[in-house]
Amino acid sequence: MISFRYREKDTPIHHLNPLCKIAWVSAIFILALIFDHPVYLLSLFLSTVPIVIYGRIRKEWTSLMKFSLYLCLTIIVVNTLVNNNGVHVLWRPPFRIPLLGNPAITLEAIFFGAGMSLRLVAILSAFAVLTLTVHPDDLMLAMIKMKLPYKSVLVTSLATRFVPLLTQDAERITDVQKSRGLDFEYGSLIQRTGNRMAVLIPLLSNSLDRAVQVAEAMESRAFGSGEKRSSYKELRLSKLDILMLMVSFLTVVLGIFMRLRGMGDYEYFPALVEMSFSGAELFMLFWLVFLLFLTLPVAWLKKRLELD
Repeated sequence: MISFRYREKDTPIHHLNPLCKIAWVSAIFILALIFDHPVYLLSLFLSTVPIVIYGRIRKEWTSLMKFSLYLCLTIIVVNTLVNNNGVHVLWRPPFRIPLLGNPAITLEAIFFGAGMSLRLVAILSAFAVLTLTVHPDDLMLAMIKMKLPYKSVLVTSLATRFVPLLTQDAERITDVQKSRGLDFEYGSLIQRTGNRMAVLIPLLSNSLDRAVQVAEAMESRAFGSGEKRSSYKELRLSKLDILMLMVSFLTVVLGIFMRLRGMGDYEYFPALVEMSFSGAELFMLFWLVFLLFLTLPVAWLKKRLELD
């Protein structure tokens, strides 16, 4: 069973400061939102792959990408049915569909859905790196260091911990019920839905019990009694960390500059245009991807300095 929880691994990506990884993910997130060109979005996605391989989270990342593939197919299908714009009509049904009328399947709508799917995949891949390589406690400390409200940060941290636990509990309860002879695939839809209640009720009970335990633990530690809090662990920025933050900021600035110059734009409607690149645009795109790749040598160098 593949777990999407953080696992301690001795890799340079895991040892990298959480603030640097948050800045790197934020840079990809912002760039994915401001660019529309499929090649740019594909480049952002591919820039996350070396980080995944170097961080040894390939199995978890691959499983998440398989799940995101279904989301992408859904986006393409829904957009194709709803969006009837485009001059290249591939097929028009001879009958009316309720709520949709007589939609036209256009090549432009399919490509537009594929482009939006690339944007989603790039963002999910970047956030997968953040989730799988940053300990929840370190992520909470990083958000506190960013001067975010402590209670909101704590709620977010608890939520990120509970979601994988709920998944594991659901799988464990399902296996227990199957061992008792309960078949979740037998019967009609109503019967199968009723059988699922044998999983949902214990899962809800376990979740409430875990929430009460967390509340009692927080109360026993006098949570919220003092205005100023101290931390057992404090995140400190080294010179390499500051360099990494500056590189992430420079990446965003470069991306915004390119967008203002008309680079990274693409018109899907009313007709697809030819994907041509000037020499200056290829040069700028190369440096944009290069800045994102700088995470690898910085992470390797920081780990070497820590070992020395």
